[in-house]
Amino acid sequence: MSQSGPTGTSKPQGPPAKAGAIIGRSPVLQRLLDQADAVARSDVSVVISGESGTGKELIAALLHARSARRDGPFVAVNCGAFADSLLEDELFGHARGAFTGASTSREGRFRAAHGGTLFLDEVGELSAGAQARLLRVLQEGQVLPLGADKSVAVNVRVLSATNRALRSLVEQGRFREDLYYRLKVVELAVPPLRERTGDLPLLIEHFAALVGAAPLQMSPAARARLHRWPWPGNIRELHHAIEHAVLMARGGEIGLGHLPTEISGGSPEDDDSDEPSLSLADAVARFERQHLLSVLRRNDGNRSRTALALGISRKNLWEKMRNHAINDAEIAPQGTPDHPDGGD
Repeated sequence: MSQSGPTGTSKPQGPPAKAGAIIGRSPVLQRLLDQADAVARSDVSVVISGESGTGKELIAALLHARSARRDGPFVAVNCGAFADSLLEDELFGHARGAFTGASTSREGRFRAAHGGTLFLDEVGELSAGAQARLLRVLQEGQVLPLGADKSVAVNVRVLSATNRALRSLVEQGRFREDLYYRLKVVELAVPPLRERTGDLPLLIEHFAALVGAAPLQMSPAARARLHRWPWPGNIRELHHAIEHAVLMARGGEIGLGHLPTEISGGSPEDDDSDEPSLSLADAVARFERQHLLSVLRRNDGNRSRTALALGISRKNLWEKMRNHAINDAEIAPQGTPDHPDGGD
């Protein structure tokens, strides 16, 4: 949709990498930031892949901030947060009178991002119809709002993010191959927190400082547990865990009991456990299930609030619940009725 620009230079090694809330010294994070620098000043489309909670939007914001479009808008839209009909209106806008109740026109996110960057989060959740319209906009560089007679030219760099394997979705016939190649000129893979545990001390101190707990006081047992936890929710989960612990400790030293229950309640790596050791994949799956149950119960089984708290789409939440065989009886607190639909 636009001309390519010069290529960026590599990021030097040394002090902790910090761009917004991107913090760490680990080699895997440094490699990612080197790759981001190499493509930031170009206008190529980039797919940012990684598990939920790893900070994909932060990488997108970093690419925008280091690009020639830095003075233009950075507009983000979660493709998994809207029904199909609403998403197309959200992206492409509508003309006045396009439908009942459309008393004014709406420009849509593409036009709002003109001259800047549009970030499509959870792009793998797009319906077939939305994929077709998106491909047309990328090919033509023009948007036709619903009910409008005339297309509007847009100059936008598109960055996408997904926690799903888009190539696999293409092979399954669930994602257009031509759109896939339009979006993925370059792919940046954001590592999960369990692959950069060397950054945990920096991240823990950072999140503690955000809630006013600097310098942080934490018992060795609590720190050890944080380092053993597989972090299925990644950095988002760590942020919430530290915020929870600081609040529970009320200004004192954070002990094991101040950590969220799903973390303080035990780990397969505990020294006093007689349970056979688990593979990393089994451990992550086990704790992901436990974390899903904890958040579901905390939100009284409400699927929409739970998905929002976890930073995933409602559809993705349903898939995870099905994969982990989580049923309504488990979600409902003991002594209360089940939540058959979880509410909205």
